Amino acid sequence: MSSCSSSRLLGSWEFIDLYDGELTHIDTLKSKENNSRYGKGMLTFYKDHSFSSLESTGKYREQHQKLKMKYSDGADTIVMNISYISRNYLLLSAGKQPTTWFYRKK
Repeated sequence: MSSCSSSRLLGSWEFIDLYDGELTHIDTLKSKENNSRYGKGMLTFYKDHSFSSLESTGKYREQHQKLKMKYSDGADTIVMNISYISRNYLLLSAGKQPTTWFYRKK
């Protein structure tokens, strides 16, 4: 991932919704409001490669459109595909039968 796209990850992202499958376009999602049955949350990435999500924290690194997140509580490293990233929108996907998390920049 280029440094330009890496810097776009920094900041706070508001969770909007969760979808079955790997989505790679946000055109139909832009008007979605944050009323997901999965609840609300924020995912924040910092320059020092730490992140916070709800009440948890950890470290992250990006490599070739992959986001590797390791929570501080010692859980396994989570590997997510960065399916889409722009200044205002983020799609992260993972799993054998992929699920996609849709975020909007806060």
